[in-house]
Amino acid sequence: MRLYPGPCAVFCGRVVAGAGVFTYKGPMGDDVTKTASVDVPVADYVVLARKYRSRTFGELIGQDALVRTLTNAIKAQKIHHAYVLTGIRGTGKTSTARLLAMALNCKNGPAVTWDLDDPEVEAIRTGRHVDVFEFDAASNRGVEDVQRLFEGVNYAPSAGRYKVYIIDEVHMLSTTAFNALLKTLEEPPERVKFIFATTEVHKIPVTVLSRCQRFDLKRVPSEVLAPYFTEILGKEKIEAEPAAVTLIARAADGSVRDGLSLLDQAIALSHGDMVRTQVVQGMLGLADKARVFDLLEALLAGGAEQTLALLDGLYEGGQDALGVVQGLLEVTHLLTRLKIVPGLAEDVQLTELERTRAVPLAVKVGMANLGRLYQMLMQALAEVRGAERPYEALSMAAVRMAYLAPLPAFDKLLGEAKHVVEAASAPKVAASAGAMAVHEPREVRDLPVVEVGLVGSEVEVKKADLPGDWKGVVQLVRPEKPGLAAALERQARCVGMSGVEVRLVVEKGLLDAKDLVRELRAVLRTVSGVSWQIVQELGEAGPVASLAEEEARAAEERREAATVDPLVAEVLGMFPGAEVEEVRAETVRH
Repeated sequence: MRLYPGPCAVFCGRVVAGAGVFTYKGPMGDDVTKTASVDVPVADYVVLARKYRSRTFGELIGQDALVRTLTNAIKAQKIHHAYVLTGIRGTGKTSTARLLAMALNCKNGPAVTWDLDDPEVEAIRTGRHVDVFEFDAASNRGVEDVQRLFEGVNYAPSAGRYKVYIIDEVHMLSTTAFNALLKTLEEPPERVKFIFATTEVHKIPVTVLSRCQRFDLKRVPSEVLAPYFTEILGKEKIEAEPAAVTLIARAADGSVRDGLSLLDQAIALSHGDMVRTQVVQGMLGLADKARVFDLLEALLAGGAEQTLALLDGLYEGGQDALGVVQGLLEVTHLLTRLKIVPGLAEDVQLTELERTRAVPLAVKVGMANLGRLYQMLMQALAEVRGAERPYEALSMAAVRMAYLAPLPAFDKLLGEAKHVVEAASAPKVAASAGAMAVHEPREVRDLPVVEVGLVGSEVEVKKADLPGDWKGVVQLVRPEKPGLAAALERQARCVGMSGVEVRLVVEKGLLDAKDLVRELRAVLRTVSGVSWQIVQELGEAGPVASLAEEEARAAEERREAATVDPLVAEVLGMFPGAEVEEVRAETVRH
């Protein structure tokens, strides 16, 4: 076979290019010329997250503090033998580990910059470097796996300057595997570096963490991600609406990799056309933003009928009920931020729709209404997630919101209730006070005023001012030891008290009985300057109640008294379905 020059050639039966001209001897010995056209296999598509993985410290976005610390350490030649990189998925933990390995093993290293064509750097980038070991602890978590990984740890590097062990998801290692790793970390061989990446740093034993330098990689804010994604789209020669890129940046929730995966998906759904906001909204399951604003305004105006009509339109348009609630939550959160930070209205990250709809709406709506609406939306989110018919659950929640969201702030409602109470007749007030007195048989007594003076580190209290009952003792303890006071209210029942002698029956609880008595004795000595005799009685306390039980009983009596009070009943009539949940006893001082 003789090959002629052409756009391709065939060598040993393997296609080198896509088409060409060749000749061969025919059956009669004559030359036969043929033109071959062969489809060349297209290279596999590389996802954006891999294609644009950081190759230098300068390309690592959103982690300026980490980059500054590492580059300073490399310049000063003060490189620690072990690092822990922690953060949510997709913030650059593995990329940082590889960059550090490149900085250590590049031709001119250790250095903070290197030639991208450096063969050592290229080998690390493609995972072919013989001295850089990447290990997945999620699938190799046993002690045998770790021992196998570190078999050659004591040998000098073969090609690079350092051996680098990168262990991803290191928190997945078993306890015995961590123990096997510990000795190597404690006395690391020369020219060996360890880099651990994890999303759950609290699961790493403290003994391992104490031998490493820890770096927390932050979530990358959407205002950083959006320009980065726009830059990538420019390199890919793909156009996109700015609002669509902003939506993707927000949906990434601080993860660069998640955002690039969403960007990949949006490009695929656009079929080579411009990436449009509507496509991204459908991909993310978000409702049309303009209709979300319409729905929110209807809720805040109390238009239940209009709200249901808008929801029907969203349902017919195929919008996900969960996406509608999430859209409402997002807009309510934005309105709240606009009220608190007025300068946010000039933020370039705001879309045109948000600037024209959210900014003026934030001026009109009160903060109390926004707070109440957000709480109701969070409740609706839980209901929609658990409902068999999500839109039905959303409609019912929306009706509630339409009736309650536009109500004035609670302090204004209380003011109106106060006017109703003041308008009541004086005899009616006196009768009410008598009814309340019947249902409040316990005497409310002020504790004696205690004169306190600081002497050294102790507080001196006059003996004459010592508490005369068990409740007073607990109140004396509370400022010094609030946890102990809470335990005394629940666990201790005072069966007798005389002067500085207290007899208690202590039940099982948060504190051990002996510890509780000992600690009580010590605290009382400190705060009163007097030695107390605390006696623990064995057996049952009989009818004696704990302070917590007494307070619960008193609270129930106050609530029952309030429910039969005419004034309270009149106020409750202003709020159909409302109930008295709690009545607090307060001492009026003159």
